[in-house]
This record gives sequence, C-alpha cells and structure tokens, in this order.
Amino acid sequence: MSLLVDLSASSLDPGYAEAAARRAEAAAGRGSDAATTKRRHGAGLAVGALAATLLIVVAAVQAHVRAPDAARTRADLIASVGRQTRAIGDLSRQVTQLRAAVARLRDASLAGSTSGAALSAQIGREELASGALPVNGPGLRVTLNDAPSSDSGRNRVLDRDLQAVVNALWAAGAEAVAINGQRLSAQSAIRQAGDAILVDFTPISAPYRVEAIGDAVAVETGFASSPTAARLRSYTQLYGLRFDYSRQSLLRLPAAAGETLHYARPLAEPTARGGKR
Repeated sequence: MSLLVDLSASSLDPGYAEAAARRAEAAAGRGSDAATTKRRHGAGLAVGALAATLLIVVAAVQAHVRAPDAARTRADLIASVGRQTRAIGDLSRQVTQLRAAVARLRDASLAGSTSGAALSAQIGREELASGALPVNGPGLRVTLNDAPSSDSGRNRVLDRDLQAVVNALWAAGAEAVAINGQRLSAQSAIRQAGDAILVDFTPISAPYRVEAIGDAVAVETGFASSPTAARLRSYTQLYGLRFDYSRQSLLRLPAAAGETLHYARPLAEPTARGGKR
C-alpha cells in the first residue's frame, strides 16, 4: 500500500524532476543574460544619440556665435573694396589732369620755333593714334547685351564677340574706339575672367556699348556689311542675344590708360663746330 501511495503522490521520477529543474534554471539564466545584453545595447544607443545631439548643439552654437564675425568681415571687405576703388578713381583723375598740364607746357615750350611747332604737331598726331588724348566727334555706337534667359550662364556675350566687333570697327575706318568708357589703344586686351569681361584689367558689365569715332556714314556702312555684323544678327535669332547699332552725331571718348614706355632712344646732340659733340 505504501508503494501505491508514493506513486499517486509523486507520479514523476525524482531524477526526471531534477533534470527538468536544471533545464528550467538554465533557461532562466539565458533569459537573464539576453535581457542584460539588450539593456547594454539600449544604453549604448542612448549614449550615442546623446553624444550626436550634443555635437549638433555645439556646432549650431558655434555657427551662431561666429556668424556676426563673418558678416562683419564681409562688410569690412566690401567697404575696403569701395574705398580702394574710389581712391583709384581719384588718382586716375589726377593723372589725367597732370598729363593735360604737361601737354600744355610742352606745347607752349615748342611753339617758340618752327621746328618745335612741327614736333608738337607730330606728337599730337601720335598721341591721338595711341589713345593718349580724349577725343570727340561723330561715329557709331554698337550695343551688345546678354539674352533675357541667360541666368544659367549660357547665351551671354563673350570676350571674343567684343573682340570681333572692335576689329570690324577698326576695319570700317574707326579712328578711336572705347568699350563702356574704356578707351582702347594698340596695347589693349579684351579677356574673359569667369563670368566677367575685362578691358585692360578693368571689369565691365552688360550692356556693352562699343563706341567708335570716325566718318559716321563710312563706319556704319563698313560695319553693317561685315561678317561680324552678320554673325551677330544670327545670334539674335538663334540665342536671343541683343545686338543693334546706330549712327551718332557726337561721341566723347576719354583718354586711354597711361602707356608704358618699352623702347626709347635719346636724340642726337647738336654737333659743335670743332666736330665734337
């Protein structure tokens, strides 16, 4: 009877019960380790997110603090450029006035003799040809401008377009040429620098006015029949560039920038009676 009582009270063998208990404990341990690992990963992600947020906040604060300094630096640079531009303009006007004064004194000194007057006239012709003197008279004005939809950098007037116009005007008989008030000489250069066009290192902007002094009828006729004018007319139809020209009864062109003397030779001194100099 005691055996029957034991079987009814404990139907599972003690060895099986002990093994089941060990398996339950092992499973509980693994669950605890997994939970610990998950907690560690969560903590790591939280720390990383906090560090990234802190870095972004610090960068934003530094950018906000430095923004006024950058704005002040830019404003200072703009003001400095403006001052230097005005100073250069003042110096250029002084140079023009001094050159005119020197020319008047030279002509007054040479006017005392026939040879001096002839030399003064020759100097005047050379100065006119080199662009050293301001000139006025009838002529032709050619206007070039970018296409209305040239924001993307396309369909703009290029330096080679202005070069072609200037060469066509010279070939048509122009005696003096200027682009946006910049007088051209034999040493002038028209270059492209990014989106800007430079005439003798001076930037100019659209619209571009090319003014040429000469026989207005002859210059207009010669320019209108040139290949350059025909090509620019086709550009207006194909790309939307704006191009026109008109005869002018009076144009005023300034003197060119100071020329640099590259070659010179002294005049021979008068020969003395004894054959010595």
